Amino acid sequence: MPDPALKYFDEAALADAGELERSLKEVVDIKFALDQSTIVAITDQRGIINYVNDEFCRISKYSREELLGQDHRIINSGFHPKEFICDLWTTIASGKVWKGELKNRASDGTIYWVDTTIVPFLDADGKPYQYVAIRHDITQRKLAEDEISRQAALLDEAHDAIMVRDLDETIVYWNKGAEIIYGWTAAEAVGKTAQTLLFEELPPEFEEAQRHLETTGHWRGELTQTTKEGRTLIAECRWTLVRDATGAPHQKLVVNTDITEEKRLQKELQQAAQLALVGELAAGLAHEIKNPLAGIQGVVDILLRRRGANDPDSEALKGVRSEVDRIDQTVRALLDRARPRVLSTKSSSLTEVVRRAVNVARAQVFGPSDGGRTAVHFDAPSEPIIVSIDAAQLEDAVLNLIINAIEASEHNGSVNVRLFCSTPAETNDELDEVVIEVSDTGRGISEENLPRIFHPFFTTTKGGTGLGLPAVRRIARAHGGRVEVKSVLGAGSTFKLHLPRTDSQLL
Repeated sequence: MPDPALKYFDEAALADAGELERSLKEVVDIKFALDQSTIVAITDQRGIINYVNDEFCRISKYSREELLGQDHRIINSGFHPKEFICDLWTTIASGKVWKGELKNRASDGTIYWVDTTIVPFLDADGKPYQYVAIRHDITQRKLAEDEISRQAALLDEAHDAIMVRDLDETIVYWNKGAEIIYGWTAAEAVGKTAQTLLFEELPPEFEEAQRHLETTGHWRGELTQTTKEGRTLIAECRWTLVRDATGAPHQKLVVNTDITEEKRLQKELQQAAQLALVGELAAGLAHEIKNPLAGIQGVVDILLRRRGANDPDSEALKGVRSEVDRIDQTVRALLDRARPRVLSTKSSSLTEVVRRAVNVARAQVFGPSDGGRTAVHFDAPSEPIIVSIDAAQLEDAVLNLIINAIEASEHNGSVNVRLFCSTPAETNDELDEVVIEVSDTGRGISEENLPRIFHPFFTTTKGGTGLGLPAVRRIARAHGGRVEVKSVLGAGSTFKLHLPRTDSQLL
């Protein structure tokens, strides 16, 4: 009769064998699944490869025989720094799992990227005795990322401000060009709305542009915007509606070009054209009027000589004669202001030029008719400044600025004229400059009128022609310089005439 105990052990053994067989099959199945979907390598504690699957051979382009017995330096691309590799080994040698991306080199020299997980197998003492590395090929993803980075770098090379905004105007991309134009870094701009970042007050054209974009998918126009420093600029904007895979509006691609300087130059060209036209009109006017005026003047002189000193008509004739002279002077002044003169430059003392203009101004109109006097002060440099200039034209420009300051001054006002040299750091220019500054304590210029004071025929002074300041700016530009003005209504104005110079011009 069979022993019941033996029967029990046989059944237990059969059960264990069946369980072992199932476990082995699961391991085989898992290994098969890993081999089909991942890149697997096993190394000992020294990093010597003792197992690679077919996927490892395929991507590395080494045979199994070439890989076994080697370490992973055989596929090292040299891309990762020593610190990176040292951190990897320190992590797994301490029994921890390491995860990261590795750039490797195949046997034919081609590069491939793998997303890698290295799992240490530990012995009874908790020490690694082998490492299993499971990798996934991410080469195409890295190539796509590199291409995106390359394109982003190209966008950063653009001088235009390029940005991507969500439909609620939240900024999601901001290139280097935008950083340069607006002053905000990408970190500061991304996540902000365009309304709060680029506009002090949203212009009405913005809403119209939005409607046009929604209708046609694109819009192009000009908007006045503000920089981080508060500077106002004019941007030429190109908007393109970006749609998602379903065709629904998703985002907005915006390309902005700063055309502030272009607009300024365009405006100045228009003003120059106006001045040229004025010059032509003045020349024609002088030709048509001066001859008849000379005839009237001659007739009046004859009539005056025929009448005695007490003749009642003499006063009337003298009045006519005075008006003829005034008209003649006006025509001459108009012609002189409106028609550009060719520069005749030579080395001259700018100090003396400004001093002469100050002295002439002091000898002219000083203030109101009630006897109030406007004081004109000249702060001259300790040493003369010698520059190559058309002395006559510059004296005329400085005199014009001083006379304007005198006329703008109130009772017992003052006009201060200063001549000094400035450095590039002080003027935001690339060259050292000579600056002629004329400031007054007069009525000032309103913010509304300030942009218009250099327009031909614009004047706020009774009896003014509106040609003086355009002529001043023309003379400054002819010398390679510029004119700046700051004014506060009711507190006075300051005009600065900047002229370039070299160190050799300062004696």
